[in-house]
Amino acid sequence: MTTTPGRRLEARWRVTSAHLRAMFLGLLLASIAVVMRRPDALVIGAPLLVIGLWATATRPTVPPVVVARVAHPLLREGQATRWTATVTPGPGLEEAGLALLPTPHTEFTPGHRTAAIGLTPHDQPQTLEVVVRSTRWGRRPLGPATLAVSGAFGAFRWEPEAVALPAIPTVPLPDSFAARVPVPHPDGLVGQNRSHHQGSGGELDQIRPFRFGDRLRRVHWPVSVRTGELHVTATHADQDTEILLLVDAMHDIGQSTGVDGSSSSLDNAVRAAGAIAEHYLRTGDRVGLLVLGSRDTPLVTAAAGSNHLRRLLDVLARVTVADGTVSDEKRLRSQLRHHVSAGTLAIILTPAVSPEVLAHAVALARRGISVVTVDTLPPGLAAPDIPAESLAQLASTADDLPTETRLAWRLRLLERQREMTRAREAGVPIVPWAGPGTLDLVLRDLGRRSRAPRVVSR
Repeated sequence: MTTTPGRRLEARWRVTSAHLRAMFLGLLLASIAVVMRRPDALVIGAPLLVIGLWATATRPTVPPVVVARVAHPLLREGQATRWTATVTPGPGLEEAGLALLPTPHTEFTPGHRTAAIGLTPHDQPQTLEVVVRSTRWGRRPLGPATLAVSGAFGAFRWEPEAVALPAIPTVPLPDSFAARVPVPHPDGLVGQNRSHHQGSGGELDQIRPFRFGDRLRRVHWPVSVRTGELHVTATHADQDTEILLLVDAMHDIGQSTGVDGSSSSLDNAVRAAGAIAEHYLRTGDRVGLLVLGSRDTPLVTAAAGSNHLRRLLDVLARVTVADGTVSDEKRLRSQLRHHVSAGTLAIILTPAVSPEVLAHAVALARRGISVVTVDTLPPGLAAPDIPAESLAQLASTADDLPTETRLAWRLRLLERQREMTRAREAGVPIVPWAGPGTLDLVLRDLGRRSRAPRVVSR
């Protein structure tokens, strides 16, 4: 990771209220001592007056050079960075302090989110830093931060406005995933998936008699010598395929406590999408991404390569759950009209509580598209008798009664089960996310089904 460019802060020196109080009390007590002939008032007020005059005489006149930055421009879930402020000392400077406001899904070291250093005119540039660890994917704003540099006795302070640096994107940490079964419809030019027709590849299909145009390096000499005729080896072509990931962001069910704690349905979907994309991109396939319901999340067209994986993870880090408004419903309907080409493997990651998403999976299957639906609902919320702490996560307001919330959720689970049953009867497999091997059995069944004749709607 590279260091981000810093931002130089600007401000003006201002007198502090403590300095004004010290000067006022010093002059007031000195005046009382002279007018009322009270030496005790002079004893009390003289130190205040001397310190105030000394701080005024040595006040800093040149603004310090302060540069604020975040050490890394990109993070993964669970990684940490440093919020730093570099202060170049000058005459009259004594102390510098930094304080960060708390932000969701972040951990700070030290826990009080503050740092302070002493300055002398002959010091090298000093650095104030707070270590910040991002525990969840998304665009993470670190701060805003309050920074101040003070002169002698805290009489004058240089304090810019609250510093809000650009949000640091935190890409999801992909779950572990591996699929040993090839995709059902490889149709590209290169890849590691075995095609149904012969071509240049590494998996043996058959040994057949030599025909005009066959390469000599394909000659199988043991069979040729035994039969007295030239025979060659025929192999299956190795091709790639197109994977389309559809992430359902219409709902986020459950509570997310970060990479080290519990996960919501959207957490499972985003991390599973990253894991699936990483696996298939490494095998040479092309992967695209469409986030359903999320605002300002672009469509990622199918491509291959390691740079494309970075692009996919960046888009996944920008996913936000829909607000449930009319505009979100219109956006979802327009996104569901996206063209899906023949031969594409569509993987839909959804908590299966949106009937429109399951209906779209059924429509794709009826068109002859290979569709796999991955259920991302947390297992603890899929049962009707969920614990009370999980039930509180489903309540729309804090005033909802537990009994009413439990009944409403049981009704919603029944509707969800009915929609999932209809989708399975229409030929859409639905599997819960379980990491490695999640799609193996489903892809094997899809491969067998793709070689059988069937009727599709156009």
